Amino acid sequence: MNGKVTPATRDALAAYLAENGLTLRQLGNQLGKSESYVSRYLNGKPEGDIAAFERKIENTLRNAKHKLAWDEIFFDTEAVSLCEREFDIVRRSSTMGLIYGAAGIGKSTACRKYARENPTVIFFTCFEGNGNYYDVLNGIATGIDMRKFNPKAQKKFAFVSERLNQSGRLILIDNAQRITTSGLRLLFDLWNDGKGPPVALVGNPEVLDKIRGNDQMTSRLIVRRDISNVVKGNWLNRAARDMVAAMWPDALADIERLACESARKDGHLRKLNYQLRLAIAMSERAEHAGNYEAIFLSARDYITGADASDE
Repeated sequence: MNGKVTPATRDALAAYLAENGLTLRQLGNQLGKSESYVSRYLNGKPEGDIAAFERKIENTLRNAKHKLAWDEIFFDTEAVSLCEREFDIVRRSSTMGLIYGAAGIGKSTACRKYARENPTVIFFTCFEGNGNYYDVLNGIATGIDMRKFNPKAQKKFAFVSERLNQSGRLILIDNAQRITTSGLRLLFDLWNDGKGPPVALVGNPEVLDKIRGNDQMTSRLIVRRDISNVVKGNWLNRAARDMVAAMWPDALADIERLACESARKDGHLRKLNYQLRLAIAMSERAEHAGNYEAIFLSARDYITGADASDE
């Protein structure tokens, strides 16, 4: 064993493990160590180069703190407020609703903010390749107490449906354009013409194309709201300034105009958010210290180059 455990570092790691609901295996994956190694460290029985391991811990916790700070930034922009109003309408009227619009204007932010402020909401995000019947059903099930579910006696859909009927709990799904036809049918069946829970689908415009291809779904989709037009308002400039002020306040005076320009391009606030993340990471290099405008432009070039390589 090389080195001694630093109590403050061990306590910080234990708190990180508990606060994020991680398993020892997941934590070990983040730190590049086995779960048994992490367990021994947490139990005061470390092995190997402890100083090197604690440097990994500090690096992981520092990055997690940055990511948390950035992920927790919510803005009361026009787009976010409009989405929240639509979620309320869907929920209170017990309907099926679709809120869609251009990428990067704040739909995902609105979903996270609304779910945080309304803890009974069942919220999850669809990712590429996980939007079929079973994926959607499992996503909904994560928000329900499934301890009494007996797969030998009852199908999961029936159990979930029984638990949610007349509950008024809103099912809120982001990236709904990734839901397949079978996943959409499950949601319409679960909603059951208002007998089941209200459902709000949030995504890019192509989600509407999938629903339009099915007359029954189209006729039962009560709320449809295209929020794309909000990108024409001046609120984007305000949102861009707020984002810089929250994430990189020291640079605000130097890059505010450039940030507003970035927010007006495809990708809008989402692309600006990643440009800022990249710029902040680059600013930690000694050769870039204090030159905020140059750093921000370099970050933009990185992103532009990545976009070009994807075409």
